[in-house]
Amino acid sequence: MFKDHDSYNAVLSGFYDSLNRERDLREENERLKKEENSVDHALATLLANGEVKKTPFRRVKVVRPKNEDMDMVVELFAGPGKAAVVVTLTNTYYGGPWEFDGAYLTRDFTSYTARPFALRMDRNEIVPGQSGRIAVVVDKSAFEMEGGQLADLALQIFRGDGLLQVAVAMDHTLIRK
Repeated sequence: MFKDHDSYNAVLSGFYDSLNRERDLREENERLKKEENSVDHALATLLANGEVKKTPFRRVKVVRPKNEDMDMVVELFAGPGKAAVVVTLTNTYYGGPWEFDGAYLTRDFTSYTARPFALRMDRNEIVPGQSGRIAVVVDKSAFEMEGGQLADLALQIFRGDGLLQVAVAMDHTLIRK
């Protein structure tokens, strides 16, 4: 806080804040450009849009977790060198919309080391009575540990209020050759 917003220190502080925002936006733009051309993101887009037949994946498991505010269907897919999860959410809570907060892929549910993945959604917000899809594609490299062994992964999807909405165990056997 500066008493005089036109003082040298106030202007310099504003300048540095602008530089930091500009750097963050540039990094985000570079990340989005890479994602735009990524095969995994293209596959995730197809899955999020319900175009499973246009992908190399085959469905191996369907789970319907119970939740009082949300009808959920979790589909696990196996693919050549990749695995995928599609989560379909239907908002049955008439108190307000469901919002996406974030998704994390780790070695297990207690690990904090994030693994890379591609995520696409058909909508960020699901109003009561509406459905939405979240698709995640994971490359074989995310399953690999040191020494070339494959490990199981845990996918966690959080809703807007910070609570865990869906937790999915991704077995390494989902990776097909």
